[in-house]
Amino acid sequence: MSRTRLILAAVLALAVTGAIALQTSALGRTSHARAHAATSRPLIGISDNQSATFSDPRFRWLGMRVARIVVPWNIVKRKTELGWQDAWLRAARANGVKPLVVFNKDPSHPSSLPSLAAYGKAVKAFMTLYPWVRDYSPWNEENHYLEPTSRDPQRAAQYFNLLTLLCRTCNVTAADVLDISNMAEWTRKFLHFAHHPKLWGLHNYTDLSAGSHERTSRFLSIVPGAVWFTETGGVVWRFEHPNSGRRGYYIVHSESYAAEVAGHLLALARTSSRVTRVYYYQWRVPHSVGWAKAHGKLSWDSGLLRPDCGLRPGFGVIARAMGHNPSRAPRFKKDRTGDCIPISPPPAAAPPPEAGTSTTPGTSTSPGTSTTPATTTPPAPAPTTSGGAAAP
Repeated sequence: MSRTRLILAAVLALAVTGAIALQTSALGRTSHARAHAATSRPLIGISDNQSATFSDPRFRWLGMRVARIVVPWNIVKRKTELGWQDAWLRAARANGVKPLVVFNKDPSHPSSLPSLAAYGKAVKAFMTLYPWVRDYSPWNEENHYLEPTSRDPQRAAQYFNLLTLLCRTCNVTAADVLDISNMAEWTRKFLHFAHHPKLWGLHNYTDLSAGSHERTSRFLSIVPGAVWFTETGGVVWRFEHPNSGRRGYYIVHSESYAAEVAGHLLALARTSSRVTRVYYYQWRVPHSVGWAKAHGKLSWDSGLLRPDCGLRPGFGVIARAMGHNPSRAPRFKKDRTGDCIPISPPPAAAPPPEAGTSTTPGTSTSPGTSTTPATTTPPAPAPTTSGGAAAP
């Protein structure tokens, strides 16, 4: 073989080798991207202050492992409420559910912010009572106009800084904000005083009701680190508190609308790998909107269950997102005390699929149940201090 042919053969061999290397690298990147997508699905939990949630076998059937509760910042001094919240915390722990505890205003002084010394003393006492709680938010919906922190982002940041010092190994959200008009400005002011924030909480009701991602994307562009959707969901009805001084009024949506919103929420969470948890608000409200209008003691229902314990379409959306067929959920009814009890044993587990068959969960919904509001008054539950009161 001539020298020229030897050189050409060598060049061709190098080109083939390079092409193979590039193809292998591309395949490697594709595999890595697919693996990342498979493992970046956010963890789905519930935000609900009712301890009965954990005893509902449909909650156990879903397999949720995180839940959120909102308590007054000085809960350790409020003995009656502490008893309610203690029942919730211990029920969560008994069922293997990791709690996210969110501190909030004192209902007796809703317009006042505690001093750093008072806040730190109360929070430290709470942590001493519950050393196994490792997830915290310093304050609920800090930019909401009804929260005193909305006028003092510096103090809100100081609460965060203090909480991270009191529990250096805890997950602490830097701020827990609602996606209303002041979100961006308030968050930027907060950032000026916060020490090395790496985790944030967002309630994106505005985006969900508009079918948008605008404010969620804006929030992600402002803050560093991971983001949890710490409270969000499809609202069935709520009581609107106008900021203009006008009388309040009820806004009622269909259950299908709430389910559509739930689907948009999950799609929104998948748009960024930085969104690592979603806390759906809420599990179940014990009374109907008619009861609320007559008694005035409830202002919000975005439950996955109806007051009569039937499953709403939104439950199916969440169940499928967690890999379950909602038609196989245990069947329940409401008993005379207001709790959800089984009306038949849970169906037997489906046999494992044969090799080569699809394991995609079914898409059928659970059988509809009566929507007639129950009138039985349940035992006094823990007061629900959560809920985006100003959500559109």
